[in-house]
Amino acid sequence: MIQDTASTSTMIALMCARERTTGYSSNRGGLQAEPQPLVVYTSAHSHSSVDKAALLAGFGRANVRVIAHDERYAMRPEALATAIAADLRAGARPCAIVATSGSTASTALDPIEAIATLALQHRLWLHVDAAMAGSAMVLPECRWMWTGVEGADSLVINPHKWLGAAFDCTLYYVRDPEHLVRVMSTNPSFLQTAADGRVKNLRDWGIPLGRRFRALKLWFLIREQGVSGLQARLRRDLDNARWLAGAVDDTPGWKVLAPVPLQTLCLRHEPAGVEGEALDRHTQAWCDRVNRSGAAYLTPAVLDGRWMVRVSIGAEQTERRHVEALWKTMRMEAER
Repeated sequence: MIQDTASTSTMIALMCARERTTGYSSNRGGLQAEPQPLVVYTSAHSHSSVDKAALLAGFGRANVRVIAHDERYAMRPEALATAIAADLRAGARPCAIVATSGSTASTALDPIEAIATLALQHRLWLHVDAAMAGSAMVLPECRWMWTGVEGADSLVINPHKWLGAAFDCTLYYVRDPEHLVRVMSTNPSFLQTAADGRVKNLRDWGIPLGRRFRALKLWFLIREQGVSGLQARLRRDLDNARWLAGAVDDTPGWKVLAPVPLQTLCLRHEPAGVEGEALDRHTQAWCDRVNRSGAAYLTPAVLDGRWMVRVSIGAEQTERRHVEALWKTMRMEAER
């Protein structure tokens, strides 16, 4: 099902999880009639849309459990198991897990296979947010990132990110469409046609009744570039990201702060003797100077309580020479 954004897809996933867990409570008294609070599990490095989706789907932020992560910023399955057990003892009702494949701030890859095992054990809905990393699945060498994804109930990919489709275009996959249709279906008399029962009516597969023709631009992209063309471009970006990571590692005073499995780097310039809040001010200042120069656009973010800079390499026209020029500009602004 093609949606507008991953935020909408995650909200739909949690609504479906809610209804499956409660035996379709919306047909009765809704969540207000449920005797136990429903709980959603996710990582601190999941997208902010998970919190928003949990709020809008009626779970409430108080029932979102943030699971501890490891040194690679990926969700720890043993911590997830502990949290589920604690909620069961407390009388709460575990409902859904949102795993992230390529988190926004740190490009973390949650261990989907281990998480899927827990989801199956406790009959929880597993939604995989692969808005960023999903595009990389056109590369056979990146499929390891999705090991265990066959255990997911739903999955979201944003072709309008790295793959290069015109915004907006989000792919939402669901294992069993019955849960989607039972939650989203509407069938007033003025919408009934002679084709009902013979075709999939997409008004019953999402929130809006009217839909834009988002499939067309994705079709154009695949026709124009082909699978091999898309693969070549993504491999170019991965190679450029590895080159920049190597350059940062080889330069005194610079540090790559997180693994680089995809095309986004988390990095920081750390001058000798500059620490804490002073380092934060330095980081934000040189990043702002780069952005104001017009030479490039970087996104500052917080990682482990300190500001750092994200470099995302993925625009269609970005070549090695542009990445080399960016590295020169970053050094000039940070080291001056």
